[in-house]
Amino acid sequence: MNTPAGTHTNADPDHSGQPLPARVRRAPFTGERAVEAGLNWSQQEIWALIEKSAPDHHVYNVVDAFRVPPGVRPTEDECLDALSFLLSRHEALRSVFPRTPEGRVVQRVLTEGELPVEFVDTPTTSGDEIGVLERFFATRRFSFADELPMRLVLLVTEGRVWGGVYVFSHMAVDWYALQYLAEEVTAYFRNGRTLPPLPPGITTSAGLAEWQESPDGIRRRDRTLAHVAALYRDRPPLALPPAVADLPEASAYRQAALRSRAAQYAAARIAEDTGLSIAAVIVGATALLLRELTGSDRIDLHLTSSQRFGRDSRTTIATMMQESYFSVDLTGADLTQAVKRSWPAAITAFQKSGCDAVSMNRLLAELGDGPDAPLHFAYCINDRRTLPADAAVRRDVRAADLLPGTVFTWLPVTEQEPFYLIVDDGEEAGEETGVAAAHAGANAHEGGGPYLEFSLTCDIRHVTETRMESFLRELERSLVALADSVA
Repeated sequence: MNTPAGTHTNADPDHSGQPLPARVRRAPFTGERAVEAGLNWSQQEIWALIEKSAPDHHVYNVVDAFRVPPGVRPTEDECLDALSFLLSRHEALRSVFPRTPEGRVVQRVLTEGELPVEFVDTPTTSGDEIGVLERFFATRRFSFADELPMRLVLLVTEGRVWGGVYVFSHMAVDWYALQYLAEEVTAYFRNGRTLPPLPPGITTSAGLAEWQESPDGIRRRDRTLAHVAALYRDRPPLALPPAVADLPEASAYRQAALRSRAAQYAAARIAEDTGLSIAAVIVGATALLLRELTGSDRIDLHLTSSQRFGRDSRTTIATMMQESYFSVDLTGADLTQAVKRSWPAAITAFQKSGCDAVSMNRLLAELGDGPDAPLHFAYCINDRRTLPADAAVRRDVRAADLLPGTVFTWLPVTEQEPFYLIVDDGEEAGEETGVAAAHAGANAHEGGGPYLEFSLTCDIRHVTETRMESFLRELERSLVALADSVA
């Protein structure tokens, strides 16, 4: 790693066309060190996707709206102080991604600078402005070479911040980092606007990139390459079903979502009954449906791995997620057997994951038909759930009782992928909240509670819209049927 000057004042991003007038203030920061390093393996994967999607690389930003509960709403100055604290605390938040004269993209950690923060004055806290701003910022691109990897717009009424919209570049954070950062923000205000110092030697993105070039990192890379070569040296991964339509590339993709409290409750029940994880339940159920879709007993998937196996890495603010290579034989399997077979296959995939982009691309070209036609993986599951698993699941409720609350929708396409299943979770508000609402009995669909949301993007030349919807509904139905069969 190199030590650059590390001083930078973040230029105001281009927000021309923003629908609401805003005031710009700045959150200054100072960091302990200036560092320049190569991209870590996860960043290399993200950067390749960004370049592939240009000029629409905003799809690899993380955008969301939030509200601040009444009674704890901070002032503008308190928000700026909190941002200064967090920017100074975490290297990933004060990094930019310029190119070297040789054309190599690097991560450059800054020792000082400022983050522009926009404040929008609103007459009330009704929330109409949040949706307007979220839609606007969802399409804005980062200037990676000279812009910090976060943007923030805060809504103010009577001098208090009641909500806003944040945007993070995926080059800086993944879903796990974002969850931990949200926990830190809550703890910061709860603990008198401070936090304990970070432990010595905590993993950073630049430090991770350095480790990945070390002998230990090289051994991990080689283990991953050997795993992939062993799986696919003599056969290609599972292919898409034969094409049933001829469409131009630009209109060949659709995205649908199914939000289901029934599926969440059923998956938790099955996990408890089998002694396995909800992740294994979801992967097993998905793999079984892919067997029906493709007619193949051998199912090959990309699974997104958090790469957060060590205790300290679970609180690292950085992007660390990588693709892992999963394969399972489901010959003769029912859903219970599919779940049980998927568990060790997923563990193997996660344990043998982690590799730089150049080495993996070289291997996939070797296993395929060269650099222009490398080995291709058609199916991917990205499990982004963040809610903690319940200690126990009640037995006096049928999963089917929650089915009336299921919602199916068609969404704007965010990725052009042949088969890409994203799994999220969350909590719906209701008269009852949390686990109690989901387990409340026959009328549970009238309340709130935890849910799973499955978002499926497909190339409809191979998987039609009708099959997309039936796939998501059958995924829910199969989980509910198995959970209720052992009630």
